[in-house]
Amino acid sequence: MTNIIQFPKRGNSPPAPDPPSPSLQPPHLDGARGKAILSLVKGVWVVTVLVWPLLKWIVSLDVLFQLIRMVHHWSTTGVYAIWTFLLHFAVLTALTCFVSLYKPKGI
Repeated sequence: MTNIIQFPKRGNSPPAPDPPSPSLQPPHLDGARGKAILSLVKGVWVVTVLVWPLLKWIVSLDVLFQLIRMVHHWSTTGVYAIWTFLLHFAVLTALTCFVSLYKPKGI
């Protein structure tokens, strides 16, 4: 009526493989480098948050200018105004997310 599967006992397991040699292991970041990178990101975040009210207006006006430029050059060949607008808009979006969503520990 039912099939019973017999699992091997723990004592009958094959021997464990040898650990890889130290030369083949991936390099690890030391703690000092990681802390330096985190402190740099924290400093950039603090400066960005402090200048954000002014920076937001400047970058938003730049994106508006790129939008108008894109519409003006819509049918012109050889002008990559759409990609320029998308790049500027992506920078504005990334800065907005960086300021509003990310908060470093200890602040």
